[in-house]
Amino acid sequence: MPTAILSDTHLGSIDGEDVLRDASVRARLWEEVSGADRIVLLGDVVELRDLPLDRALEAARPFFRELGEAAPGAEVLLVPGNHDNHFAEALLDSLQLESGQLGLEQHGGPDDAALERIDGWLGGGRLAVAYPGAWLREDTYATHGHYLDCHITLPRAESVGANVLMRLSRRPPDPAEPADYESALRPLYSLIYGLAQSENTVAGGASRLSESAWDYMRSGGGGNGRVGRRVARGAVPPAVWLMNRLLGSSFESDLSPQAITRTSIAAAAEMARRLRIGAEHVICGHTHRGGPHAGEDDWPLPGGGQLHNTGNWVFTRALHRASREPGPYWPGTVTWLEDSGPPRRVRLLDDLGSGQLAEIAERGRLS
Repeated sequence: MPTAILSDTHLGSIDGEDVLRDASVRARLWEEVSGADRIVLLGDVVELRDLPLDRALEAARPFFRELGEAAPGAEVLLVPGNHDNHFAEALLDSLQLESGQLGLEQHGGPDDAALERIDGWLGGGRLAVAYPGAWLREDTYATHGHYLDCHITLPRAESVGANVLMRLSRRPPDPAEPADYESALRPLYSLIYGLAQSENTVAGGASRLSESAWDYMRSGGGGNGRVGRRVARGAVPPAVWLMNRLLGSSFESDLSPQAITRTSIAAAAEMARRLRIGAEHVICGHTHRGGPHAGEDDWPLPGGGQLHNTGNWVFTRALHRASREPGPYWPGTVTWLEDSGPPRRVRLLDDLGSGQLAEIAERGRLS
């Protein structure tokens, strides 16, 4: 069963970063996935932290309608992430009512009004939901990867929030169950989603704090760049030290691109180890860092197996500068999984320059 996997489309992003808002970009994706028997939307598919639910869905409608037309016979499996965690609420509530245990793979249908609307746009009777992940083959497990925020040592806004909640309750044990992660993360997701429903701009802004901070450190805040960067970088170590003292966390003060990649891979590997996934291939999204790409070393998992990341479909200005060649965070990755063999990644937008993608993002900005 040829399976096409994509994650982190963030459809409905208020600042236009979701490049699949553009019809020409969508056309490239439809050409690529038209032969798929199954399409896995591996989390953060619709951005539910910037806008109320109805407006976010309306912004995503062209994507789902065209997906239904481009691959009319394909099963569509939605695996919610952190930015669209609301799509998992009906399934989680059903489990609680039935006193069931959340395992590595729990399946449901389009059991609320939002998912029913998406299913209708796809053509009806095609949408399924799995959470927190799904076994796509006997040897391959796919999950968005947001549980890694409990382990990452990069002080991203959401990982800081997770550490606050873990300080108030407890950290995931070793070994851990999905419920251990949900107890630390679900209250955070519910709060941010609730703020977005009231059109509170804090919700969307908080999720971009780490990207903005990293951009400031590189640019110097738009003033005297060199001085600004020195001041910003000098403030990071004491701020991180204080945070670690207060939260009992182990955040690092290194915010370099290399540290972002290293800590993200290590956190995903720790998540897979604690959950005892035991798959030959574990596919995640969440960090927006696709890979490993050609020429890179494999990402081994503790106890065997390989980690893979299916990248993203957003043009994050803080991660891309003009005249830069496509890097590991470049949008446009589709991961293919066949009946056998390792997952393979296809990058569909590497021929577009930063300027072109920035224009697409600017056109898609919502007022």
